[in-house]
Amino acid sequence: MNGNKTIIAILFSAFLICATIYYVGRKPEKIPTVTVPESNQSQTVIATPTIEAPEPTIDDLALITKALAVKTGLAETAITVTISKHIGDYAIGGIVEKTSEVGGAQWFAAKKNGAWVIVHDGQDYPQCSALVGYSFPKEILESCWDDTTNKLKSL
Repeated sequence: MNGNKTIIAILFSAFLICATIYYVGRKPEKIPTVTVPESNQSQTVIATPTIEAPEPTIDDLALITKALAVKTGLAETAITVTISKHIGDYAIGGIVEKTSEVGGAQWFAAKKNGAWVIVHDGQDYPQCSALVGYSFPKEILESCWDDTTNKLKSL
């Protein structure tokens, strides 16, 4: 019985020694530095990672919701509007009627003279003719439906 206790004590001690060596031997995380020479002197600048704040979309979401309500004739309280991408003056998202069992629709909007304009809403591709005067980024809109050729056209 004493032999088992001795073996357990030795194993426990060995574990503690290994854990101590591991944690003491770890090197601290290095902070990246950049040295910028300035005349005859050198200056060390510590580079800290920055997190870009996302563009505020709360006001834009409210304005787009209002524009969609006007375009669809539905009350603002009767629809749920989401923004999936917002790049500068262009946005894409979805609209769902709260009381409808039918799936929602997609919308494309552009800001002109400070106001959001719903360029297209529906479950189909936007008409190329509706996009005249707008330069949607490819991250938001890659193609449109050309009525003259009845084909999808890349933008």
